[in-house]
Amino acid sequence: MNTGKELSLRQVLAAVTLAGLSLAASQAGVVDWAWGLVGTAAAAPLLRWLMLRQGDKPLCRGGYGVVLRGLYCLWSVVVLGHVLVQSARRVELVGGSQGVSGWLLLLLALPVLWMSWGKCAAFFRSGEIYWMVLVAALVAVGLLAIPQVTVSYLWTRQGSGWASALMGAGTVAMAVWVLPYLYKVSPRQRQGGPVGRWLLLAGLLGVALAALTRGVLGNAAGELPHPFFVTTGVMGESARLEGLLSALWLICDLVWAGLLARVWGDGKGPVLGVLLGIAVAFTGWTEALPGMVWPIGNLALAALSALVPKGAEEIVVEGGVKPPYLGPEEKVRKNSKKGEEKC
Repeated sequence: MNTGKELSLRQVLAAVTLAGLSLAASQAGVVDWAWGLVGTAAAAPLLRWLMLRQGDKPLCRGGYGVVLRGLYCLWSVVVLGHVLVQSARRVELVGGSQGVSGWLLLLLALPVLWMSWGKCAAFFRSGEIYWMVLVAALVAVGLLAIPQVTVSYLWTRQGSGWASALMGAGTVAMAVWVLPYLYKVSPRQRQGGPVGRWLLLAGLLGVALAALTRGVLGNAAGELPHPFFVTTGVMGESARLEGLLSALWLICDLVWAGLLARVWGDGKGPVLGVLLGIAVAFTGWTEALPGMVWPIGNLALAALSALVPKGAEEIVVEGGVKPPYLGPEEKVRKNSKKGEEKC
């Protein structure tokens, strides 16, 4: 049935999960998987409530919405610069090349520019296809990694437990980047369990990456750059697999970058966001920030989004008060009633 909506809930949540895998892989060496599980269990129901609470109204509406939109756009540029630099440096390191990160950054920016062009529906449809590719990669990694795990490594504790819990919660909170256009999904699709299951899946996959990395490398995981991809190198006997997995993981990085660009709206807005993100990436200053900044940023945006009033706001215009906001379905019903009255 045509509901007047243009996005599928499955497509949106698949994109959230892919972006969460990008963040989870970058912090796999420092997250304590047990505390990460605690953070996931705490954040999943809260983010589910936030996504179901929004209803069919845009997130950024009213006076507070203008401020919130500005914060989304500003932070998206910073995070986008970080994602591009992190991806380029990882490919450079894993590939054994030196001094080419600038060129790699430009090459990675090109597909992000392409993904940010046009309507968001096409972007999310491609994200669902990417998700199927990553499922196959995750199954292969699991089959190769589990036999290499040393069980005693899993129970060694390193770092702050609360920091690991925040990182696990921040992976689930990747859902904040789809809140600005979640209203384009049919309200009927948002009801029930699918939202909670997908958010829980995103968090559990992040915990699994942390557990596999720690189980294979032990405490040395926290001292290595990109330890999750080093783990895949240890697993391969006759072939180096970290290069292949790093290339496949660019799908997750690019989907995250695409989500960041999409908060700028449709039209030329996302392109502007990507160009600003490229400028931030070339400065390199985001890499001086601690890794905790990125999951905490997700959680902070979730808290700010929860402050948006649930009810529709009335906008005062000349000569009276404008009716409350009507979603696409309400507009269709209203126009149908008008047609019946004319008949």
